[in-house]
Amino acid sequence: MNRWISKSGMATAVLIAVTACGGGDDRVTVKSVTVFGDSLSDVGTYHAATGDPANPGKFTVNPGKVWVENVAAQYGLTVTPNRSLTLDKDASSGATTEVGTATVIGGNGYAEGGARVAALPSESGIGNNQLVAPVRAQVNRYLQTHGRFSDGELVLISGGGNDIYAQFSAVCWHTDDNGLGADNTTIDIATAKIAEAAQAEVDMIRQIRSKGAQLIVLISQGNPILSPFWRYYGSPEYQAKGCYTPVTAQQTDAWRTQFNKIVQDGIANMPEVVYVDAQATWGKALANPAAYGFTNLTAKACTNTKLTTSATFCTRSTLAAPDADQTYFWSDAFHPTPRGHQMLSDQVLEQLKFRTR
Repeated sequence: MNRWISKSGMATAVLIAVTACGGGDDRVTVKSVTVFGDSLSDVGTYHAATGDPANPGKFTVNPGKVWVENVAAQYGLTVTPNRSLTLDKDASSGATTEVGTATVIGGNGYAEGGARVAALPSESGIGNNQLVAPVRAQVNRYLQTHGRFSDGELVLISGGGNDIYAQFSAVCWHTDDNGLGADNTTIDIATAKIAEAAQAEVDMIRQIRSKGAQLIVLISQGNPILSPFWRYYGSPEYQAKGCYTPVTAQQTDAWRTQFNKIVQDGIANMPEVVYVDAQATWGKALANPAAYGFTNLTAKACTNTKLTTSATFCTRSTLAAPDADQTYFWSDAFHPTPRGHQMLSDQVLEQLKFRTR
């Protein structure tokens, strides 16, 4: 698994808000796309880890498209991974005895499954968590190479889900996700760390704007369709027996709300930013699953167990039902199926239609 929802999500997930509906000469002619983020936006950083040339290793039912690929395709563009990551012995539940590696391969998709906004360790269930690049580090690597964003460059960003997961893990399981020791994160400390992550995202958006970005899409945190991970580990039954310090569903919801509010307040006067409310988008499927073709909003579409249960190793040959990539919402414990991604990209493109050409 990609240790959160984005471990994204679960994963959970974020687009940047359209604050104005310009038209005509105000629209941006999209000439290129660059992607930063976590597993929600990862287009195949872990391809080498799959050992399968036909499986790109995305966090969905492979080789199905994730939302950033759908958005790019609208403009006749593609997204390819910037780095290649391999399996790590400490992150992949014994799937390898090797230490994970990272190699730059040069694509425009910088998002890496497990990435937090700015902090280490990352939260991948596959790669080396000291090497998986936080979103801010991805942006810095881009700028070291390119200097600034070019005319007509559309920037797509997701981030924050792994920060919420990290605090859940640090409090519930006493893991050392904050560099404070294995059992020293309290609810109050975790709440402060969520605020730090949200402010880091705002600061990163300011940096991107200052380097010439004309249009940025940012995805919010949260999903009303409860993931298999949160359905199990967030349940009162598990919390009572499985956590050193319980972390209620109300607490994780409060962290998501806190994260989103800090980000929204921080970008309120940034007209370049299109903020996409993922929770509202996917809430439409929760309210009326059949209208979006869903028959199952609770179970995992993927049945793979090798190399791990992560959707990275999920293909159409490992589905619970032949059409589960389109009728189930969740691919694995954290991440949407291609149909879930299509809902998100449809919303993004709806918000971009008066901003781009």
